[in-house]
Amino acid sequence: MIVTENLRLCDIKNEDLQEIKEVYNSNPKFLFAHMDKDKIDIEWCIKEQEEMKEMNFKTLIIKAKVSGRIIGFIDYCLKEESYLSLLMLHSQYKNKGYGKEIYKAFEDYLKERKVRNIRIDVVYDYDETVLEFWEKRGFSRKEKIQLQWTDKTLDAIVMKKSLE
Repeated sequence: MIVTENLRLCDIKNEDLQEIKEVYNSNPKFLFAHMDKDKIDIEWCIKEQEEMKEMNFKTLIIKAKVSGRIIGFIDYCLKEESYLSLLMLHSQYKNKGYGKEIYKAFEDYLKERKVRNIRIDVVYDYDETVLEFWEKRGFSRKEKIQLQWTDKTLDAIVMKKSLE
């Protein structure tokens, strides 16, 4: 478990999937840009978690300490160059400093595990602020790529950061 001033990050459990669905569905702009949908259902969440596990990805849920409510999640793969697949917050918790707090704690977690680099692939054409967020965290743009997620091909930028 990772603990910050306001949050707890811990491994996902099956009973968390309903709240994860709510986090996704609070971000319809993301869903439409990535999947041409405005909502996902619990079956989609179950399938997504199964596929993530098959590819050795882990999911940490993000809980508010005070309310105990799940306000987001992180999907990642822990390697020498770790891959942060997704950091998503419920729309009610955006622009309140939680993203910065979560990422800082996650980066510290990776450093403790001797991770040397971190990579993210940022789909940017639906929200320009995502690139700025990652650049402020010290990430550098490396190359443009085509990213396949669900049945859609997305324009993305590979961004990397050294943790050494």
